Amino acid sequence: MNDDVQLNSRARKIVTANWLDISQLRIRVTRGAISIQGRIRKLTEKQDERDGDPSSLRKLDDDLRGLRGVRGVTYRLDNWRRDPTGSWLCTERKPTKKPREHPKA
Repeated sequence: MNDDVQLNSRARKIVTANWLDISQLRIRVTRGAISIQGRIRKLTEKQDERDGDPSSLRKLDDDLRGLRGVRGVTYRLDNWRRDPTGSWLCTERKPTKKPREHPKA
């Protein structure tokens, strides 16, 4: 159990080092298996980057799997999912910028 507590602490450090909002995620470790649930939310001022991107999720996954003692990592995220090939797919439609309408004269 003590190993799981230490692994949970290291996993949380990695999540915050990747600029993710830890308050939006639930991180559990059971016998070396990390489980992450919730919503990916990056701590950034840029609105279009707040939901993260596939490359940042790959980095997070690589960092977590690189921890000594990790037997696996599973994700149950509200706004992202992993396809069978390992690619990350956003499950929420990102708003597209609407062209500015010019007032009619």
